[in-house]
Amino acid sequence: MLWMVMMAQAVAGDAGYDQVRAWAQRDEASLAPAAYAEMLDSMSRVGGAGFTRCMPTPAPETLAAFTVVLQLDAQGKVVRTWREGDAAVARCVDAGFAGKTLFVPPQAPFYAAFEFQVQP
Repeated sequence: MLWMVMMAQAVAGDAGYDQVRAWAQRDEASLAPAAYAEMLDSMSRVGGAGFTRCMPTPAPETLAAFTVVLQLDAQGKVVRTWREGDAAVARCVDAGFAGKTLFVPPQAPFYAAFEFQVQP
């Protein structure tokens, strides 16, 4: 079992953003509705705290969209991130996820995506 976890981590280490984003879509789609809601709540809590900490003063009129893909271990701890978007706020929010514990996923590794977009 340990060998399988180590192998999965090695594969993830070589994966690029597009690959892990696809894994996040797969893993998120596999969740039961209650688990999906728990995942969203935990990511919103940590991501929201990141926005509070990272937002410059005064706040800009616009923010560029970004996505942070999170790799969770069996306890729900963020062990790695990949980011699409390079604005300062995106980098700061990404860094805020490091080492945080979110929800306990049904399998490990588990991939989830925190997406920020401004709706017109």
